[in-house]
Amino acid sequence: MKKINKLLVGDIGGTNCRLATCDPQNGEISQITIFSVDELESLEHALDKFVGSYPANSYSKAAISIANPLTGDRVTMTNAHWDFSIEKTKKDCGLEQLIMLNDWEAVALALPHLTEAQLSKVNQAPEVPDGTKALFGVGTGLGAAGLVRTNGSTWIPIAGEGGHVSFSPVDSDEKEILEILSNHHGHVSFEKILSGPGLKALYHATRKIYGVVPGGDLVPSEIVEGAARASDPMCQRTLEIFCGILGNFAGNLCLTLGATGGVYVGGGVIEKIDQAGLFDRGKFLNRLAHKGRLSGWLSNIPAFLLRTPYAGLMGAATALGIENVSVIES
Repeated sequence: MKKINKLLVGDIGGTNCRLATCDPQNGEISQITIFSVDELESLEHALDKFVGSYPANSYSKAAISIANPLTGDRVTMTNAHWDFSIEKTKKDCGLEQLIMLNDWEAVALALPHLTEAQLSKVNQAPEVPDGTKALFGVGTGLGAAGLVRTNGSTWIPIAGEGGHVSFSPVDSDEKEILEILSNHHGHVSFEKILSGPGLKALYHATRKIYGVVPGGDLVPSEIVEGAARASDPMCQRTLEIFCGILGNFAGNLCLTLGATGGVYVGGGVIEKIDQAGLFDRGKFLNRLAHKGRLSGWLSNIPAFLLRTPYAGLMGAATALGIENVSVIES
């Protein structure tokens, strides 16, 4: 049986590895498969497992986004155990081309392709279609990127590691949180709070500053559930503080990039918080614009929540030259 030539696209975080097939003719992404990063030895292992699941397809080109800085051939993941050579992986998997992208660089490439249903606007600020865009996501870690163009040029993504910038407290509670976290970390970045593990650390720090006897070792989903059910006041307070710090980070990123085109927020942790009805838009927007003399400027920047977990796959397909990307969700 003659195999059908397809493109392989992927999006790898610290927890999940999403792989999918992209049709080079119409740009449709399908056959989305999710693996656990912890259960796989390497990227090569993941690709072999995926390709073996779809024997009717032939893959010679692949683009993979990954939650990690890319500075050369060697990739050693910050929030997972994978450590691999890009060139060796390409060769061993029999690929002619393997493009590796930072995960939020890939999401940036996807932004122009997202539909209204895949975005939720948080405020009423006017949209500036050609303005520079800032974007970040909260998952196992905190990723950030930008998207720019000038004089009608094509969109150019800016990859970065903005999640590792130093956390800057705004009020007395946050100053105490910084002090508590400083006792456990040599450097307290925004990622130490705005991430799955960070939400857990924030919960314990919040209990401490309010003098509440330490409770069970809750995982992030249990903290969100406790806040949603109003069964634990400290869970509720943790989410309030979290949304404020999220806005602080968003404002910093907008100022750094001059993001008149908007700020886009996503990631698995944000998705769960929003689905539980706990995304405090007022707190988020207040802190986003709480930047002294430029507060008025920041209040005019449109803010959005990403409503799709597949933007990384769409960006990977875009990196392979696909212009009209869409996702077929099973």
